[in-house]
Amino acid sequence: MRAVRLFAPGDVRCVEVERSQLEKDNDVIIKVKACGVCGSDIMRVMEKGTYRYPTTIGHEFAGDIVSLGNRVQSLNLGDRVTVMPLIHCGYCNYCHVGEYVLCDNYKYYGSRIDGAMAEYIRVNADNVLKLPDNVDYEAGAMTDPVAVALHAVRKIRLEPGQQVVLLGMGPIGFLALQWLKIIGAGKVYVVDIFDEKLKQAESFGADYVINGKKQDVANLIKEQTNGEGVDAAIELAGNKITQVQAIQVVRKMGTVVYCGISYDDLIIPNSELSKILRGELTLHGAWNSSISPFPINEWKNSLSLMDSGKIKTASLISHRFKLEECKHCFDMMYHKKELFNKVMFKLED
Repeated sequence: MRAVRLFAPGDVRCVEVERSQLEKDNDVIIKVKACGVCGSDIMRVMEKGTYRYPTTIGHEFAGDIVSLGNRVQSLNLGDRVTVMPLIHCGYCNYCHVGEYVLCDNYKYYGSRIDGAMAEYIRVNADNVLKLPDNVDYEAGAMTDPVAVALHAVRKIRLEPGQQVVLLGMGPIGFLALQWLKIIGAGKVYVVDIFDEKLKQAESFGADYVINGKKQDVANLIKEQTNGEGVDAAIELAGNKITQVQAIQVVRKMGTVVYCGISYDDLIIPNSELSKILRGELTLHGAWNSSISPFPINEWKNSLSLMDSGKIKTASLISHRFKLEECKHCFDMMYHKKELFNKVMFKLED
């Protein structure tokens, strides 16, 4: 089968490898139909590397079940499915209390074990979720970012009518905007440096958009909130400028959620540190998404809202590539040669 393999940082190739086969009774083989590129994939492929070489990358995917292990009972051949990429160990302290996303010994498709930028992938049946009728393969491949956005939004513990700022409008930013509107946020302010993305944010219901390169973000937010600031801010860019702005724009006793993956040190200026202390701000980290059954499974809720049409993903896909175009794809994204949103690998039949 064909697979996109990382041989070293910057050395990504589409190569022929042995087709995935069942190994354990709980294994499932999926024929991949669509696989999205996560923002973390860009740095992993082009700079950071992975945990072993070569590795098949990709963890946002959907497809059809073509083979089942002997112990798999809840799934059937031909089922249309997506897969939660984190495999928790089941025995560490965090797994014992149901916080699987914080597992000390997890595995992860596309970085620690082979992923889904391939024609087929072997997965653990416990991580497989069926796609509802109204969720196509590309939407199914976006269940991960939809759930990540929900995870970040839930950290706010939003009350109806509260005002929120989103800083950074990649795919997760657009999905967080939709979740905020569904849950009942009041005004949602959106910050980005591309006017095209700000215009698209307005089409998704953003109440006020700010170009961070052209406008003073903190002052504009204060003007719009009578000098108080908003109730919460979610930082999604992983940028040291927006990370500080997230502190600047919230009111006293406000909440800041850091969701954007950062590859640089964050130096908090003294004025912002003073605001954290004197304003008694709450800072949350948000990583990945929850697959615990209680209080909700964020993946199942994401699929349900996509099925109902309340969460929309199709217009967020800006580029589609074949596996053989992987080098061009990652070069384009890493060097920002084009404006992109969600990039998808489509596997032809």
